[in-house]
Amino acid sequence: MTIRIKSENDIHYASHEAMNFAKDIGMNTLETTKVSIIISELAYNIIKYAESGFVRFSKVSTHKNEGILIEAIDNGPSIKDIEKALKDNYSTGGSLGLGLPGIKRISDLLEINSTPETGTHIKVTYWKK
Repeated sequence: MTIRIKSENDIHYASHEAMNFAKDIGMNTLETTKVSIIISELAYNIIKYAESGFVRFSKVSTHKNEGILIEAIDNGPSIKDIEKALKDNYSTGGSLGLGLPGIKRISDLLEINSTPETGTHIKVTYWKK
């Protein structure tokens, strides 16, 4: 599912839909809450730094497990220093600087591709425990 993010209402809608999706693939309440946090943080960053973009989530599976792949895509100015952005308390936007580091802590896999020419594409994989 792909959801356009342009306003705070879109963040709430995306979070709700992702929780339902996670529940449908068998995730428990704690897992669906973590998925909601990931989506909310990524969508909030889209609005704050790029004004608009998309979040997308889909089921992923291996022979051992199932999970959810969450993607955030925008054409914004890019993350200039990804290493710094993943450290607690680092922020270029006046926030607490805990969003991306928090996502890194609760996710199983985090990939960030960001360039001024193309914007930012973040992929987060979260496996059912």
